[in-house]
Amino acid sequence: MKKNLKILLIEDNPSDVFFLKRVLDKAGVPYNIHVVDTRNEYIGGLNHFIPDIVLSDHSLPSFNSLEAFNLAREIYPDIPFILVTGSVSEEFAVECMKAGVDDYILKSSMLRLPSAIDNVFSKREMRREKEIVEMLHNELKIAYADIEEKNKSITDSISYAKRIQEAMLPDKKIFSGMFPESFIFFKPKDIVSGDFYWFGRAGDKTILCVADCTGHGVPGALMSMIGYNLLNANKNEAVHAGDLLKKLNLGVHYILNQGSRDNLSNDGMDMALCIIDKDKQVIEYAGANRPLLLFSNGNMVITEGEKYGIGGIRYGENKEFTSHIFNYNQGDSFYTFTDGFADQFGGPHDRKMMKKNLFKLIGSAQSFDMKQQEKIIRHAFLEWKGENEQTDDVLLVGVRL
Repeated sequence: MKKNLKILLIEDNPSDVFFLKRVLDKAGVPYNIHVVDTRNEYIGGLNHFIPDIVLSDHSLPSFNSLEAFNLAREIYPDIPFILVTGSVSEEFAVECMKAGVDDYILKSSMLRLPSAIDNVFSKREMRREKEIVEMLHNELKIAYADIEEKNKSITDSISYAKRIQEAMLPDKKIFSGMFPESFIFFKPKDIVSGDFYWFGRAGDKTILCVADCTGHGVPGALMSMIGYNLLNANKNEAVHAGDLLKKLNLGVHYILNQGSRDNLSNDGMDMALCIIDKDKQVIEYAGANRPLLLFSNGNMVITEGEKYGIGGIRYGENKEFTSHIFNYNQGDSFYTFTDGFADQFGGPHDRKMMKKNLFKLIGSAQSFDMKQQEKIIRHAFLEWKGENEQTDDVLLVGVRL
């Protein structure tokens, strides 16, 4: 119950006032009471006494309790109002309750007054809390709808970006025409990808590239567009694989302005690049943090590239990339890949797959054709991942020569 309750009492019978105070005192209700018995006194009490609650007899010489209730609600729309009367018809009591009177008490049952007052304030508090909850709920609904709309707009934009990125990536059918025994296992983490593959012709040679850009999603996709365009621009100018990676490194530094003192951007990409000369049966490979896996005559040869990527402030523009040259026989196969597969968490102990297990997986699939190998590798990835979230973009390219 409210401390020092300010009660505005409409009552013209002094003995009833005395009895009401005695009931409140006996119940230990702390109160300050202001008694009125005319309409003007009542209006004055509402304006100047500023009550917490109104207790009203039903019938007075100048007005009745329902009029008193309406006057109170005009000034204080939420003020508690209890009818305290000697007798009242059931019809009138129903009318008062419909109008909004909180309770009514017969003077013969005055002992119920303290608990009635307490109940009125408890109900008011509960009603206010409910209103606050409903208001917050409505605000949350509006905020959620706004977030949903913005999320849809962002997702639609990214989905459109995916169509652009897919349109820029080389057609897998063309790749299959160049290398009938081959596959590209490409599984982005998000809608768009920071991993990308590229292939093209440079004279009588075929260039194949697998790249992993800084980040994934939209930032990675933007970097992939830079790498893709640099490859298109420089594919005919490099004699060796290492020379082409060097040109790409210079291009990324220039585009991202990484030579500036104020630019500490370490953005760039890891890449494995192969130049295949089918006439001479030669593979030339250069790598930036991405290896080449070559299977020849039943033997697996792992060649690591340089321990730095393309772009970034480490070593700056003065990066050299070694060209590794391999003669191959018909039926040999090679694989290049980004780090997403080996870094995926999963398995029985929820750990990374690691490169050594990926190498074993690829080695165990050598007796199968490349289409079947792709199915084996895809199934192994999904089984390893299980219910875990995909860690990164995944890209693995296999070619049987």
